[in-house]
Amino acid sequence: MPQLENEIDANYQAFFRDWTAQAARNWAALRNNEAFKFSYRRLCALQAIKAHLIIPNYSAASAAFFSEAHNDALVSHVSASTGAWRSALQALRSSIENALCSIYYREHPVELELWSAGKFIIGFSDLIKYAEKHPRLSGLGREITGLAALHAEYATLSKAVHASAVNFRMTDPVSSVLLWSTDPIKAAMWSARERKVIEAISLLIVCLHAPLLQGTQLTPVRNVLRLSISNANRTRLKQRVRVNIS
Repeated sequence: MPQLENEIDANYQAFFRDWTAQAARNWAALRNNEAFKFSYRRLCALQAIKAHLIIPNYSAASAAFFSEAHNDALVSHVSASTGAWRSALQALRSSIENALCSIYYREHPVELELWSAGKFIIGFSDLIKYAEKHPRLSGLGREITGLAALHAEYATLSKAVHASAVNFRMTDPVSSVLLWSTDPIKAAMWSARERKVIEAISLLIVCLHAPLLQGTQLTPVRNVLRLSISNANRTRLKQRVRVNIS
């Protein structure tokens, strides 16, 4: 047995050297891909939302869910930077869940206390239904509130989590083990998912807290939201909730 364990331990050392060296090569191969520059800009929008809309207006316990959503998006960015696409997509799915939880638990302190005691859990379907019926959101429509996109992206990202679609597999017909890939097509696929998720979360929070962003209020936040919300949706926000993101 000691000989077997020694062989396994030697294999571990070789595996560690190989994957850390490959990680460095992947970073070098992907670092100039512009997808990551634009991703980081969008992450700054989430940071601004967290700092200026969530933390001042949510309980510490409910705000912690949005902090986790922001962290999930950062994890997705870093995972993608090494070419770990499936892990990156899984983190995006978690970001959606945590952003919705922050809203739900802000308005359900009893359920939040039960959740803290391990006696309550709510799934994505109920979270999205709650948001859709929210009095500050239901009259606006699922498109401008980002809820339609969150629903669609969650379904797509669930395929990555469960590996239920071929294009979300990390392995291929040649490789039985493939931790990552620097394929630019995979990078573009991840970037599209990340862009839609962060824009949808941004739209949701803006619509929910529009009175805090109207007129000249929180100008720095509105300025940085331009990096996560498309021109078309910025126009819709101005028309529907009187929030001007220039």
